[in-house]
Amino acid sequence: MTKSNHWAQISDKKLFVQVQDDVDRLFDQGKFVEALRVLEGAYPGLPTESLHSQMQDLLMTRVFLLSRLERAAETLDVVQAFHKTGYSCPLDWAIFDLVRALPEYEDVEQENVRLIAAEKGNAELDLLIYLPKDYDSIKAYPLILLMHGDGQNNDVMQRMWPVEAMLERGFIVAFIQSSQLVYTGHTLWLDDPATAWRDVRAYYESVCQQHLIDTSSLILGGFSGGAITAIDMVFGEALPAKGFVCLCPIRKPDHFTPAAIDKAVQRGIRGVFFEGATVWPINAEEEMVTAMRDAHMPFELVLNEGIGHASPPDFDAKLGQALDFVMS
Repeated sequence: MTKSNHWAQISDKKLFVQVQDDVDRLFDQGKFVEALRVLEGAYPGLPTESLHSQMQDLLMTRVFLLSRLERAAETLDVVQAFHKTGYSCPLDWAIFDLVRALPEYEDVEQENVRLIAAEKGNAELDLLIYLPKDYDSIKAYPLILLMHGDGQNNDVMQRMWPVEAMLERGFIVAFIQSSQLVYTGHTLWLDDPATAWRDVRAYYESVCQQHLIDTSSLILGGFSGGAITAIDMVFGEALPAKGFVCLCPIRKPDHFTPAAIDKAVQRGIRGVFFEGATVWPINAEEEMVTAMRDAHMPFELVLNEGIGHASPPDFDAKLGQALDFVMS
C-alpha cells in the first residue's frame, strides 16, 4: 500500500481547478461548444504528448465534450495521444461509441487492451492521510474514509473535497483509491463490490495500525461510485461506521434494504446526501430518501443550486455542517 503525492505536477493548479469548474458548469447547462472553447483556450496544446494525472483528466473532459458534439476523428486523436505515452483509455465507455466505426479503431482497441493488461498487474492500493493540527499520537481521533468516483482517483477526490473543513473538526482524513483499474491511473469501485469492500477494509486496518482511531466515530464518504459504495458498506455493516456523507450517490446499493435501514436506525446511523439541483430528482436517490424518512432515520438531503453531478463551490461550509450533523 502506497501513499500518493498530493498532486501530480502541473504548471498552474489554480488555473486547472478554475477551468475544470467552468467546464463542468457549462457542461451541466448543455453548452458543450462553449465548454470546449474554455478548455482549449486555457490549454491550446491538447492533446499533448506530455501526460500526467491532471492532464489525463483534462483530456478525458475533452472526450466527453467531443462525444456530445459527435466529433469522432478528434476523439480518436485523444486516444492515440494517450497511447503514445503508454497510457490506456476506458474504450468501453459510451463516450467512445462514436469512434468504433472509424477504420483505425480496431488497431487502437488492440493497443488499448495490451496496455490495460500490463497495468492491471501493477495496480497498488493508494492511501493518503491528512492529520489534524496539533496531532497527538496518544489521542484517539475520529476518522473519515473518502472514496473517489468511478473512473477517478485520489488526485481528483482531493480537488473535490475540502480537507480543511474536516481537519478543523478534529478528523483524521484518509483518501483511499480502489484497486480496480479502468484505465491508466484511474480506478472504480462498482464493478466488483466484493473487491471494493476488501480494499476499504484494508485501508481502514492500515490507518488503525498507523494512528489511534476512535472506532465509534468512523464516517464513510464518497462521490458517485464511491458514495454508492460507502452507503452499501454502512448499511451492510462492513465497518463500525457512525454514518455517511455522500455526494451524488445516483444508484441504490444492494445492501440498502428495509431490514438494513431498520438495523441502521437501531445503531444510531446518521447520513447526509448531497446532490446537484439541476439533475434532481434522481429516482434511486428519491427512493433512498423516502425509505430513510419512513423509517425515521436521521438524515439530511442537501440540493446544491446551479450544478449537477459535481461538488458545490461552497462545499467547505456545507461539508463541515454535514460532519456536525452525523456526529451529533
